[in-house]
Amino acid sequence: MLEARFELKLKLHSLNFLKAIQGMEQNFTSQCLSSITSGPPSLSIIIPARNEAQRLPKTIAQLQDFFRYHPWTLEIIPVIQGNDETISLICELAKKDPRIKPLIDPQGRGKGRAVRCGVERAQGEIILFIDADLNVPPHCLARLLEQFQSTPPCDILIGSRRHPQSKIIHPQPWHRQLLNGAFNFLLRSWHLTKFRDTQCGCKLFRRDVAKVLFSYSMVNGFAFDVEILVLAKNFGYQVAEAPVEWADTSHSHFKIFRDGLQSLEDAWNLTEYRS
Repeated sequence: MLEARFELKLKLHSLNFLKAIQGMEQNFTSQCLSSITSGPPSLSIIIPARNEAQRLPKTIAQLQDFFRYHPWTLEIIPVIQGNDETISLICELAKKDPRIKPLIDPQGRGKGRAVRCGVERAQGEIILFIDADLNVPPHCLARLLEQFQSTPPCDILIGSRRHPQSKIIHPQPWHRQLLNGAFNFLLRSWHLTKFRDTQCGCKLFRRDVAKVLFSYSMVNGFAFDVEILVLAKNFGYQVAEAPVEWADTSHSHFKIFRDGLQSLEDAWNLTEYRS
């Protein structure tokens, strides 16, 4: 009987000890998160997303894991368009990590508008926007950040899949490559840009530059990148291209006829603002 009581007390003490350890771990985690979120972050990552319940949580998890071991203090701003389970999934993640700051746009008024809303919210010294499928991996993002910080005259750094040093792991389907090439050829023919890849979903800005440019931006669709580069040229900002490691996921929300024609119309309208 005494032995049974002794074993019961031992189990209770062990259980209390484990609970205390778990509480210490939770407090330590919360203290760590609060310390890295106190004050403005050094990096804001904006992720426009529509119907991304499968991919966006994984992308955020990869960013959390990777940047845990890097010096940048971080905020992640998913801008969720539409009304599906992506919202509840990301809001649950935000409850556990205050660095995740979701914005919800139920009407879903285009990728350009999503990024613009994210820039308005962003507090980081550097503002980066990427695609929800993370086709530019975190280690490449880190290299781009280092390059951006090491070239002070640069106000904007854009990833380019057509850069000779880029590494394309999984290329786009041939028809998408053909359409992208034709689109960028037209942009250069209309003297809107000198860059050969305006649509790569990986662009970095100094915070003050991003705030200015996106305050003037009006294009809500996929051609917003072109508008931003035209505005940057008109304002005299320095834009540089950088090679990327890139992998197509074949899950683009870009509709060739609907979005392609709208992008052409938006780009043509920008010819009125050429400097």
